Amino acid sequence: MAAARTLRGVGPYLPPRPVGETGKDDPVATHRPPEAWHREDGQVDAMQRAIAVSAATVGSEGIYTSVVTTAPGGRTRLHHHGPCETSIYVIAGSARFTWGPTGAEHAFEAGPGDVVYIPALEPHVEENPSATEDLVVLVSRNCAEGINHYLD
Repeated sequence: MAAARTLRGVGPYLPPRPVGETGKDDPVATHRPPEAWHREDGQVDAMQRAIAVSAATVGSEGIYTSVVTTAPGGRTRLHHHGPCETSIYVIAGSARFTWGPTGAEHAFEAGPGDVVYIPALEPHVEENPSATEDLVVLVSRNCAEGINHYLD
C-alpha cells in the first residue's frame, strides 16, 4: 500500500514532515461527498446549512466550509463571526449584503461567480432579495466552527 501524501513543505506556511506521517490518527486528506455533509437550520428558518468541513465533521483545527441555501426573501439577523474572517462564493441567485456599526451603513449586491469578504468582527446582514430564486453560497472561515454573535 502506498504511503499517504501530504502538502506540508509546499510553500512557506507548513513545515515539512515525512510523507504518511500526519501527527494524528486520521488521514491527511478526507473526501466529503454531499451526502456526508452535516445539515442543519441556518440563522433563520429561510436558511439551510450543509457543513462539509468543521471540527465536528473532519476534526479541522482552523477552517470551516459549508454550503448555505437561503430561500427567496430570507435574511439573517444582524451578526458578526467573532475572530473569524469569512469568504463567500456566490454559486446561484443574488445576494445583498449590508454592513457597518448598525449593519446598515453600507450595502452591495453579489451574483453568481462573485466572492465576498467579511472581515472578523464586522457587523453585517446577508439577504436573498429575490422573490423567486434560492440563493446558494459556499462559505469558508478561518475557524473550525460556524460562529455567530447576534447583535440585535
